[in-house]
Amino acid sequence: MLRNLSIVAAIAATIAIPVSAFAAHVHAHSNVHVNKNVHVNRNVHVNKNVHVDRNVHVNKNVHVNNLVVGNRYHGGVYFGNVGRYWHGQWYGYGVGSCWASTPDGYYVWIC
Repeated sequence: MLRNLSIVAAIAATIAIPVSAFAAHVHAHSNVHVNKNVHVNRNVHVNKNVHVDRNVHVNKNVHVNNLVVGNRYHGGVYFGNVGRYWHGQWYGYGVGSCWASTPDGYYVWIC
């Protein structure tokens, strides 16, 4: 009942608003002044003197690891940079007593 009453009230309010009120409101705002005199600045300064540093130092003394997986180096076997299982326990690469560090900075398996 309340729903039907609110629908009837909404329809009655819509009909009661005069159409001329909308027309007067639109007419009052349709007379808007537009400024068509726009100044465009075409004098743009471009800096073409860009400094490029061509004296770049390149370190050519890069150590490349040319080790072969499974070969013996420095008293151990190189297995790459992955961990190993030994007697049911996982040893991460370089972690634990079964890994030995070499002078070149890599690890070999000694167990």
